[in-house]
Amino acid sequence: MSREYDVVVIGSGHNALVAAAYLAVAGKRVLVLERNAYPGGGSATAELTEPGFHSERHGLMHVLILANPLITRDELGLVSRYGLEYIDTDKPYAAIFDDGTCLTLYRDRARSRESIARFSKADAEAYEEFATVAGEIVEAAAASFFVPPPSVQDYFGRELATPAGLRAYLTGSRSFSDVLDEWFEGDHLKIAITRLASEIVLTHPDDKSTGFLPYAGVGFLERYGVALPRGGSGSLTNALVRCILDHGGELRTHCEATEVVHEQGRAVAVRTSGGELIGARDAVLGSLHPHHLGRFVDGLDPELLRAARQVQLSPFTGFAVHAALEEPIRYRVPGVDMSVLNTLTEPSLAAMYDAYDDLRRGRLPRLPLLCAGCTSVEDPSRAPAGKAVLHVFCQVPYRLADGGPERWNEIKDAYADQVLARLAEFTTNLSPSIIRSRHVVTPFDHETSSPSFAGGDILGAAMYGYQSGSLRPTPRLSDYRVPGVERLYLAGPFMHPGGGITGGGRATAMTVFQDLALDPSVFGTS
Repeated sequence: MSREYDVVVIGSGHNALVAAAYLAVAGKRVLVLERNAYPGGGSATAELTEPGFHSERHGLMHVLILANPLITRDELGLVSRYGLEYIDTDKPYAAIFDDGTCLTLYRDRARSRESIARFSKADAEAYEEFATVAGEIVEAAAASFFVPPPSVQDYFGRELATPAGLRAYLTGSRSFSDVLDEWFEGDHLKIAITRLASEIVLTHPDDKSTGFLPYAGVGFLERYGVALPRGGSGSLTNALVRCILDHGGELRTHCEATEVVHEQGRAVAVRTSGGELIGARDAVLGSLHPHHLGRFVDGLDPELLRAARQVQLSPFTGFAVHAALEEPIRYRVPGVDMSVLNTLTEPSLAAMYDAYDDLRRGRLPRLPLLCAGCTSVEDPSRAPAGKAVLHVFCQVPYRLADGGPERWNEIKDAYADQVLARLAEFTTNLSPSIIRSRHVVTPFDHETSSPSFAGGDILGAAMYGYQSGSLRPTPRLSDYRVPGVERLYLAGPFMHPGGGITGGGRATAMTVFQDLALDPSVFGTS
């Protein structure tokens, strides 16, 4: 072996970095291997368009992470020592309709109700109770997001035996549309909440086992707003890397891991594409997507691998257009320019469902399902003075019905033109004259940039109830350990608590701490 470390980490997505940082703080000598030229995976910021304009490679909003003790207790000092800062936004979300109206959801519920009442007084009244229930659900569930889930036996035998647990399970087994039809009567609020939730979890509003998500969307929105890291998502990555290096760890970029070596049933080393064998005295921790697990680890139970390969991916993914602008976009509807990300849509529930039906069949909708905003308005550090960074995100299928994922390379520029033309209909100033440069990211690009985004799925795996908690990504892999190979652990968006920038690697770290008998006081436990 060329060198030996206590822990070798494969991949530097934020989940892996979080776990690595906890282990480094505990005194373990940690090495992180990253195949790309940069760390961060889905949490990385870059000058994609031109120098001075900072865009997100993948993840934009950090919502769940604000409930994570990683941040609330600053367990690793990311905020107090390593420069991480989150900007509190007053207007986190607006649904702008192409008839010139707008429904805005605020952290202040009274203001949200006032906005809703312009469309339906009955829905404004119902929203009061819905948001209260959503807050209770989020408050009860949030603590479980950042610790290892219970065993499948405990979950079904104990958690569902309580009224609250059974209610959560039954709610989660329903669809967006089931839940929203029960609470509300008008199209506008249903569209706003559906788009909010579906843009987070990338699923059809009629898909079953998603009913928890509208509650989660509204509950987290009210409690935490939209978490915008100053300087971009890469600020989280940079803080984690500084923490790891500060505690004696190492990070290697341009270094691709190809194999987890195990002897006598225990992970002992990692082999790289260059043939280097790096020893791991205590553990190997990997961002190894379930679909790829068999490529990295030989000799695993065929039934385990079969279930891993069958992990369901999200039905949709994202298409993004990043642009450097001469000035921020100005919406035709007044008062929403400061919202970080706005849904732009027709005011018709039927039209929205038609668009999702098109996506399900691999077709691009007549009008793109897009959301957009200038992040530099709330965070001027992302662009030169007076200029702006535009982020536009569209839900799209990974596999196009007329050519598969490879066809994205042929149509990406034409589709970007269509997306920007649609956005221009909602603004007073978006035109070619203010677009300095642009960069397009397709579903095919997601998969190419990160193995954790198999099939272009930026959530790692679908966020259905049957792939959540104790069942994510599969029941046998849900405790972050790989059966048959001791001291091999998993971290990534495909693990509990799920996709997005959540800091979920904390739960992986807790599992490793338990197995290595490390002092758990950093987690606030003993």
